[in-house]
Amino acid sequence: MTVPLSQLSASEKPREKFLRQGSRALTDQELLAILLRTGTKGHSVLDVSREVIRSLPGENLYYLSESGIDDLCRIHGIGTDKAITVCAAIELGRRISRQRVKQLAPDFSSPQAVADYVMEDMRFLPQERFAAVFLSTKNQLITCQTLTIGTLNASLAKARDVFRLALRYNAAAIILLHNHPSGDPSPSSEDIAVTRHIAEVGTMMEIPVLDHVIIGDGTYVSLCEKGYL
Repeated sequence: MTVPLSQLSASEKPREKFLRQGSRALTDQELLAILLRTGTKGHSVLDVSREVIRSLPGENLYYLSESGIDDLCRIHGIGTDKAITVCAAIELGRRISRQRVKQLAPDFSSPQAVADYVMEDMRFLPQERFAAVFLSTKNQLITCQTLTIGTLNASLAKARDVFRLALRYNAAAIILLHNHPSGDPSPSSEDIAVTRHIAEVGTMMEIPVLDHVIIGDGTYVSLCEKGYL
């Protein structure tokens, strides 16, 4: 039988526990309950947060980052306001993660730095997204911009967009970037052809293409490290 939240001791309530012991002492269920704030008739906020976690594949909290407002609203006790709160918290987490990578890796010519910066945004995308990272003369990150969404083959005609943005941002170098929805980052023959085509244009433009990083599910491949560039 579920114990109503009102009947829990102060030390067992998520907010009171947070104040007493700090955030690291709380379970995933308790942290989520703080965001949700209230339960619904017959179900405490801890019950609702537990149902959210049960809805995730393998009850793995990671997949909460892939849940949209509609997904969350299908869960009993979650309305639009609560779903927005959870999604906003997730997006803040993503942005903090990106800023942390940017601060700790000022030299973005490293494929590891690029992969760390975009991994959580790109690893589970349902379509291929082709992007470019624009770097300063000291290889510092200027910006990362999505260029096309769809098949990489369609991106071949978009080389001009890469260098149009490079000129806009006064970039000194470029790293190409795209994801494989299959989760396997192994490069295809088209990936290699697109990379070499854009790199040739970069040579003519005197804006070198340093690498092409392909993002998979928690892993990546650098075409430069593989010797294709």
